[in-house]
Amino acid sequence: MPAPIRPVVLVGARLLDGRSPDAIPDGVLVTDDQGRIVAAGAASATDIPKDAERIDASGLTVLPGIIDCHVHLALHLEPVHDQVQRSATDIVVRCLQAGREFLEGGVTTIRDAGGAPAGVKRAFASGAFPGPRTQVSCRPLSQTGGHADDWTPSGAIVATEMSDLPPGVADGPDAVRRATRLQIRAGADWIKVMATGGVLSAADSPDASQFTVDEIRAIVEEAQAAGIRGTLAHAEGTAGIKNALRAGISSIEHGDLIDDEGIDLMLERDVPLVPTFNINFALMDEARIARGEVPPWAVEKMRYLFEHQQRNFRHAVEKGVRVVMGTDSFQGMYPPAELAYMSQNGLGPFRALQAATSEAARLLGLADQIGTLEAGKQADLIAISGDPLADPELWRDPARIVFVMQGGRVVADRRGA
Repeated sequence: MPAPIRPVVLVGARLLDGRSPDAIPDGVLVTDDQGRIVAAGAASATDIPKDAERIDASGLTVLPGIIDCHVHLALHLEPVHDQVQRSATDIVVRCLQAGREFLEGGVTTIRDAGGAPAGVKRAFASGAFPGPRTQVSCRPLSQTGGHADDWTPSGAIVATEMSDLPPGVADGPDAVRRATRLQIRAGADWIKVMATGGVLSAADSPDASQFTVDEIRAIVEEAQAAGIRGTLAHAEGTAGIKNALRAGISSIEHGDLIDDEGIDLMLERDVPLVPTFNINFALMDEARIARGEVPPWAVEKMRYLFEHQQRNFRHAVEKGVRVVMGTDSFQGMYPPAELAYMSQNGLGPFRALQAATSEAARLLGLADQIGTLEAGKQADLIAISGDPLADPELWRDPARIVFVMQGGRVVADRRGA
């Protein structure tokens, strides 16, 4: 059982509450024994309980915990000969390890975009294992030959079977309804739809649209009928992005080849874009390519998308599309770097911070619980050395996040390092 939560007070901090770009220079944040924020504001205007444990945050900026709306706890870039050695137990262990890694790196809440069973979120929620607040989508839904169909040209299926991840390959409205219901029965909070081809699938192109509007609409209807959080679409190609939007999808992931019509549909329906710069840079990493972790055909597709994504993201931002942070990260990657990528590609440092906090909380249906530092919300916060609004490049350096709290519990404290 986790230890009881103790009231604490962070003092001496530069407080950035996520609601305003104006930081409070001598800030105080007080938490209670339920892990909630009691007060956050200027020291001169905040009552500090005498029995609270004092944490000196002098010289640090305190801000809300990072929320990553597109991760893959179960996945890892590795050569095929390593992939085929992974059992279901190995995959679960990887999920738990990745969750702890993300949490200690400042990511206090995640949405897993496919591959993690619901038991992982329960393990984190129970406190039995350290990890972010987690919402899952279980197994992504794919058409035959689509982005999540693990068939390879040799005829081999390269995937680890897991009893609590139902099959997701289906064709036609009736079949996709059943596949959706199976994921919901397995504990999915979200349904992930592969609306286009992708980079790491051998048999398709990112330009290819996958699933018809009617098929995606059937998936959306089932998710709405069940009252789960929503639906997300892997959507890189132009036509597939628009198919997903017309079918009522909740968020667009990647959006690399989006055009003006797609942007207008996003604005009309108030659908956010989850850009995932992190994975694009990872797939272009020369060391990973040399180790055989990224196959040559995937590198070719990624190079095709790379320039388009940055240009199209800037255009979407200029036109006013909502942006939510997602990274496509897995174990061994560093999600907070996404804030630097978003900032440098037109979003700017404060909007990038909002994308990773309040906007992300809004998408996940948790805006009343997390995403800003204000009384009544969960005490999910990080402390960093430096000013992320003046120097967004600091997000690339894991050493700059020196303190992490989740639900009032200190999960990482590297202030003296």
